[in-house]
Order: sequence, then structure tokens, then C-alpha cells
Amino acid sequence: MILFIGLLANAQDVPVRGKVTSAVDGQTIPGVNIAVDGTNKSTTTDLDGNFTINASKNDILTFTFLGYITQKVNVANKTVLTIFLKEELSQLEEVVVVGYGTQKKVNLTGSVSSISTKEIENRPITQASQALSGLASGVTVQQGSGRPGNDGASIRLRGIGTFSGAGNDPLVLIDGLASSLNDVDPNNIKSISILKDAASASIYGTRAANGVILIETKRGRKGELTVGYNGYVGFQKVTALPDFVDSATYATLRNEANANVNNGGPSYTHAEIEKFRNQSDPDNYPNVPHLKNLLKSGSGLQMSHNFSFTGGDEKNAFLLSLGYLDQDGIVAENSYKRYNFQLNFDSQIKSNLKLKTNLSGYAANTDEPRHIGGDMTNMINFAVRQGPVFAGKKSDGTYGYQDNYSPQAWLDSESFTNRKNKLFLGGTELAWDFMKNFTLSGKVGYRYTNYRDKEFLSDLRFDANKYVGPNSLRVNSGFDHTITLQSLLKYAVDINKHSIAALAGYSQEEFHSESVSAFRDNFPNNLLYEINAGSSSNMQNSGSAGEWGLRSYFGRINYSFNDRYLFEVNGRYDGTSRFIADGRWGFFPSVSAGWKISEENFLKDVQWIDNLKFRASWGQLGNQNIGNYPYQNVIDLGDNYTFGGTLVSGARLRRLSNSNISWETTTVTDLGLDVNLFDGKFSMVFDYFDKTTSDILDVISVSGVLGLDPPTVNAGEVKNSGFEVLLNYQDKIGGVNFSISPNFSYTNNRVTKLSTGLDRDINRGLFVGHSVNSTYGYVADGLFVDQNDVASYPTQPYAAEPGFVRYKDISGPNGVPDGKVDATYDRKVIGSFFPKYSFGANLQADYKGFDVSVLLQGLAGFNRQIGAYQAYAFYNGGQVQKWQEENRWTQENPDPNAKYIKLTSLNQGSGTIAPSTFWDRNASFLRIKNVQIGYNFPKALLDALKIQKLRIYVTGQNLHTFNSFYKGWDPEMSQSTGDNSPFYPITSVYTLGLNLNF
Repeated sequence: MILFIGLLANAQDVPVRGKVTSAVDGQTIPGVNIAVDGTNKSTTTDLDGNFTINASKNDILTFTFLGYITQKVNVANKTVLTIFLKEELSQLEEVVVVGYGTQKKVNLTGSVSSISTKEIENRPITQASQALSGLASGVTVQQGSGRPGNDGASIRLRGIGTFSGAGNDPLVLIDGLASSLNDVDPNNIKSISILKDAASASIYGTRAANGVILIETKRGRKGELTVGYNGYVGFQKVTALPDFVDSATYATLRNEANANVNNGGPSYTHAEIEKFRNQSDPDNYPNVPHLKNLLKSGSGLQMSHNFSFTGGDEKNAFLLSLGYLDQDGIVAENSYKRYNFQLNFDSQIKSNLKLKTNLSGYAANTDEPRHIGGDMTNMINFAVRQGPVFAGKKSDGTYGYQDNYSPQAWLDSESFTNRKNKLFLGGTELAWDFMKNFTLSGKVGYRYTNYRDKEFLSDLRFDANKYVGPNSLRVNSGFDHTITLQSLLKYAVDINKHSIAALAGYSQEEFHSESVSAFRDNFPNNLLYEINAGSSSNMQNSGSAGEWGLRSYFGRINYSFNDRYLFEVNGRYDGTSRFIADGRWGFFPSVSAGWKISEENFLKDVQWIDNLKFRASWGQLGNQNIGNYPYQNVIDLGDNYTFGGTLVSGARLRRLSNSNISWETTTVTDLGLDVNLFDGKFSMVFDYFDKTTSDILDVISVSGVLGLDPPTVNAGEVKNSGFEVLLNYQDKIGGVNFSISPNFSYTNNRVTKLSTGLDRDINRGLFVGHSVNSTYGYVADGLFVDQNDVASYPTQPYAAEPGFVRYKDISGPNGVPDGKVDATYDRKVIGSFFPKYSFGANLQADYKGFDVSVLLQGLAGFNRQIGAYQAYAFYNGGQVQKWQEENRWTQENPDPNAKYIKLTSLNQGSGTIAPSTFWDRNASFLRIKNVQIGYNFPKALLDALKIQKLRIYVTGQNLHTFNSFYKGWDPEMSQSTGDNSPFYPITSVYTLGLNLNF
């Protein structure tokens, strides 16, 4: 009887077939284990993610795979199943990329931040450097421009480490090869690891002083061919635009400014002002918003298309990615187009021999308008200057102009800038497990870039009385390549409670670059712009080449006892050709330790603590980016002179060299705490750091009788200290999954030493005890009310007048106020350009097929000034903004606390606009960096359409900025002070996108 019942039960089993795919990217997952609960029946998915298992309608199938959430499914009456596995929420098993390898995040002893592809995908990111904004602690990201092809962000890890030409950019490696962060298509990024302390970065030695960013690209997956598409189309507009007065108001205010200058007469009559107002004669009395027209002359259209192909068999897997980016600027005649590819190939040649190949590259083309004052950014700067009383294109086809400038005229001319750039980055690695626990690998890499820039300036006739010429052409071209050779020996073993991993390696890099430049003018027309067509009477040419090499030996030892006590030692011995032979080698060590206190017996049984770990590290890093061979005495050619009435060739020594010059050294101490609680729902990473860069290259002060530029010596020192915290909370309420991940960083940056005992270098903004790039100026005390106020107040360092800025007398020769304000005793550090605080938050939620994400990003604790045409009314005949009109000092309302001075004619020498707290502005801001709303179509529709994934989404990038900066100006936008302050506005981007997998 029992036997009969068992046979009957088996007779009720039916074949259940199906496919398992990833809920993240829709790709099939081979090797998933499928088991029938309560039985010993199980199977696994094949290379295409397919499975077949016998089960009855009452059975429950359990799907398990490492890194994914286990899923249980009732068979019921279904015979075909489509399973989507979600990634595991637990962060304890997360593996992050570190120097020359990977480690479990829970076992790290250094300070490493990681960003996954999920955090950056589907955002309208044109340059990969933009991806880091708001996502990682200890990282200051500033995107200063929306200029197509040149809208990447600057990245600083834990402050500014140096004020020398060695720079503050972190080392970036893409799949193990040194490159630029913007060389990789954001669509192809799998993960980003940011190595912030010496323990994690010292294995890169003399190139790691500013931290290291490791990019890992996506790879192929075994299984049937999967085709993916990710694309969007959208438009751009400026994030902030100043509001200028109209031409009638401009003319009225011009008369007021004239009256304020020694009671000068009016520039415009009442009748003329009325013509500006009624626009009865727009050619002669126009009302043209030049900047607004220029920044809306382009379409601003932006689109991106990416196709990916992945697949493979049991021994081989590949990924091919093809991308296209088309970005039309907000200025006419401006566009950027980029075509890129990525080909990654993995082959298990033998059971102990694996080949890994990465090939990528792009071809890019940039077009921009040009004018006599320079490139497109200069054109925008001069459009700020040009008032509405200057016509654009008139009804007879001629142009209004101010000096040699007219945005409309130069846009209509044949002038242009064209830049072509190409990149190839390739690497092949062969890994051999030649015996148990040992792996030997060799890698060869090659990076090649070239460029060709053409800058053509046409001649131009504005009208019968105004001609600008001659036309001219400059062509610049060049290339560079880097060859990398690398060999690694790895050893890993577990012996009882002891885990040991060791790495020894050798690396060699060779870099070579060449460039040439040619110039000619007086071309026969504006349609023929090749060098040979120009006149040879004023032709110019130049060329240069450079090369350097780096050879390194490095190693690392990791030791873990009982998965509780963690130790790591790193060391790198670097030799660079940039230094003299006797001093070109240096050793850069680091040590670190971790204590997983949650594994101790007194905490191990506390169920709500998943992980509690203390970390500590110390190490040294180097910076060898000091230029090529600065220890050599270089003879400059071309210094010709007259001898006996004949011009002869001459040469001279211009700079005194220093044969003892060496690299800058950065010493970092880090204390960290990692916390994971409540089954992975809450996590925190906290770090305190102290980073000191010593032997900074600085120029010593010498007597003028030397007759040479002074040498550069290792003399300066900069210190950065602070803390950073990253929090994450993720949970589920009903059917809503959500996560909140804020981060905050504080960095106290200060110069601690300058050369030859100096305490300041005013021209470079360097002051001992203050931040690099500090602002130095007067302390403002409002505005002068009247002439009596001017007479009774301490004597000013300029010809003060009522309505001008009042500078405080803060000291004198005896250290106390002396009744006289002067530049020697009454200026001080009044601000810093570098933010003390950086912060952000990533908010995500999904419900059924809908998902939404919000990214916030901000910087605080810094001040900025802006360009002269942007900050001052009537500067060199410039414009007037409405906030200046509405908040100005007037004789009728002589408010000492007015936000703007009286209207007057200003220029570079005007004392009232000297650097002071009156013109310094708090540049802190909080930006809604990105908002994305998406919908994943249900699997019933996908099955009907025979596709794996279909998602539509809308995004907004740089949506809104909260700040108290100059009205109409974005505080993050890069521009200099003074007359020459070219810029391109930061842009908001609105897109509609599609994700599709077959």
C-alpha cells in the first residue's frame, strides 16, 4: 500500500522548465541551483540560464546563487517559469577592487570607497568624471563647465596636497592601465574603487600621492548571446543666467553713472532713451540681450546610444560595446560627437591557464565658433560685457559692435575651431596557476592618443566703417603613447585559523609624446583654410617631444587570524627617469591593521550586529609628476641678437637648475570604523585622516643680480586633516524597497611651510596656516555715506568717494591701527577657493515595476569671486545686471549697507573693486544633481515580445541649486577674476531613455 502511494506521487510529477535571469541587467545566469524543497531533487541552469526539473503542483522550488537573494516559487499548475533573481542586500560578501587584485570589503584594512554600475547607470553623463558627484565620502567633485567635449569634473581626494606643478589629480587606472577617467564610456563601467589612504594606495608608489581611482569595466558572461541597448535623447539649458537691464534702463543708468563721475554730462538724451524704450528704430536704438541670445542660439540637443553584445561558452566569454554620443551645445556652431568601443574577452585556455583581454577606444570631434578675442568661452565672456544698446544683425545685413566684438557677427563668420581626438587603450593578461596556491601572471598594455586642432579666424567686415583682419589659421597636432609591462606572483593559503595572501610584482612604463604647431595668415579668402594657402611672410612653426620611464618593484602581505585580526603590509620601490641617477629610486611603505570586534565572543551572539570593525593605517606615497628632467640645465635657442650689424643665432640659460630635486612625499595616517547592523539594513563607514605632503616643489627667493630664474627646490609643506562618514539604510515597507545613503566629509587644508622661511606668497595665494588658493584682501566696512564720512574715516588706499567701499584699518607698522589703510598692514586672508565640506545623498525606491532615485550633491565652506564683467556694472563699458540696479547706492538713498556700490565707470585699476570681503561671496551650495523615474514592463509582456528587459525612464540632471552666490551665476562654474574670465555655463539636462535587452 505504501509502495503504491509512493508510485502515485511520482506519477503526479511533471517536467517544469524555465529560465533564470538577473533582475539587474536581464542577462541569463548559468549555474543557479534549483532544488525541490523537502526532497533530494535538484538541478542547475545551463550556460543559457535554462533548466528542467520534475516537480508536482504542490512543490516549492528554491533558487539559490551566490550574490543573489534566494527565491522560493510555488509550482502550482505552472510548467514554464521565468525567474528574476535580485542581488543580495548583504554588504559583507561584497568584493571590491584594490591594487592588483580584489578583497572582500569586510576584510579591508585601508580606506576604500566603491561605486557600482547601478549608482551611475542611465544618468546623462557625458564624461565619466561626472559620475562621482555626491556618491563617495572624502571626494570633492567640481564640474566647472557644461562645454561639450570639455565638461568633465575635477576630482580631489581628501583635499589639495600640493601647490606645485606636480598637480592634485588622482592616479586613474582602467582595467589596470594608467589613463584618464574620461577615457572610459560610463556605459561600460562595472565598478569604481577609490583608494584614499596610504594603506590602500601605497602599492602604486610615486604616482599615488593624490589617491588612486580604479575602474573595472564590464565583462562577458557565459551563455547565449544577449543584446542590450541603452539610450536616451534630451536637451540642455543653462542652470543659471544673469538678468540684465533693457536698453532704455541701461541708457538711463549710464547717465546716472556719468553724473557720479565729477558731475559728467549725459550720454543719452531723453528722446534717445524713449527710442530705446519704444523700439521704433531697432537698428540705431536696439534692445538686444546678447548673452541670452548667444546661449540660446544652439539647439542643446543631447543623445546617447549604446549597444552591448555578451555571450560565451564553457571556456570563453566576451563583451562588445559600441557607443555614440552626440552633444549639441547651447551656442550655435558648437557640437561634440564621440564614437567608442569596448571589447573584453576571457578565455580559460586550460584548467590552470586563463587569458584576459581588454580593448577600448574612441574617436571624438568637437566644433566650436571663434572670434578675435579667442575661443568660444571668450566669446561668451565678451557677450556678458556687450550692452543691449549695441545692435546685433541689422536690417541691412551689417552688424552692431563694441570694439571688435559682436557675438552675432562672429557666429555668422567662417571662423571656427575644430578638434579631433582619438584614443586606444589595450591590455592582455595571462594568468597561470602553476602550482597549488600560486598564480603567476604577465600583462602588457598600450595606450595611444592623438589630436589635431584647427583654429581659423576669418576676416570680418561689420559695416562700411569697421573691418577686422587679416584672417589666420593655427594648426596643432601631436600624439603620445605609453607602454606598460607588468608581472605578478600571487600566493594564498588558509591553514586552520590562519589566512595568508602575498603578492610580489614588477612594473615598467615608458611614455613618449610629440607635437607640432603651424601658423599662417592672409589667406586668399575665408573658405580656403589649409596651411599652404596662407601667406609665408608671417608663417610660424614649432615642435617638441618628451619622454620618461618608470620602473617599479612592489609587494603586499595580508594576514588574518581567525577571521578576526587583520594585518596588511605594502611596499613599492620606484625608480623614475625624471630625477638624477643618484636619487631616482625611492621606497614607499604602508602598514595597516583591522580588528573585527564583532567576531569576539562577547559580541558574536549579538544578533543585530553583523559587522563591527576598527581600522588603522599609516603609509607614505610619492608624486613624481614634476615635469621632465628638471635637474638639467636647459639651453633656450632662438634668442637671436645683433653682432656687427648682423642678426645671428643666440642661445642662453634661462633657469638655474637643481640637481638635488626629488619627488614630493605624502604621509597619511588613517583611523576607521566600519559598522553593519540589522541583517544588512544599516551600515556606516567612518574615517579620520591626517595627510601631510612634504618636500613640495617651490621656487626660492633670490637676488635679481643672479640674472637667471631661481631654481625649484623641495621646500614646501601642506597638511590636510579631517573626517568623513558614509551611511546607508535599506529596507522594505510593504511592497516598497528603499535605500537612503548620505555622505559627509570635512577637510581642513592648510599650508604649513614655504621655501626660505617665508610665511606668504601673495601672488600665488599661499599663506602659512591657511588653505592653498586663499583669497587675500581688505576687510570691507560697508560703503561711504557722504564726503564727511570719507573725511572722518581712516585714509583709504585709493581716491575714496561716497558710495564706494570702505576698507577697515586693522593694523599698522606697530601692530595696531594707525589711521591709514594700506596694502602692507591692512590686508588679510579673507577666504578660500577650496571647499571645507562636501556632502551628498543617494535616495532610491522601487514599487512593483516603478523605480525612482534622487541624487543630491553639495559643497560648502569656501568663497569665490567672479570675472570683472560679471561682477561690476559698466566695467570697461560693460553691462548692468538687475540686481546691481535694484541694490545700488544712490545719493537719494545713501545706504552704507547697500549690496552694490554707486554706479560709475570702472576698470582694472579702480580702487573700490580691489579684492575685499565686499566682493567675496559664499559659494556654498546644495544641488539636486539627478532625479530619475523609471518603469520596468512586466514579464508577461516581455515573454510575449520575446525580450528579457524593457524599461523606460526620464531623468533630470542639475535640476536646481540652493545657494546665496551672485544672483544669476552658478557657484560651481569655473571662471577666473579680472578682465579675462572666459567660461561656459553648467547645464541642466532633461532626457527620455530606454533600456532594452534581447
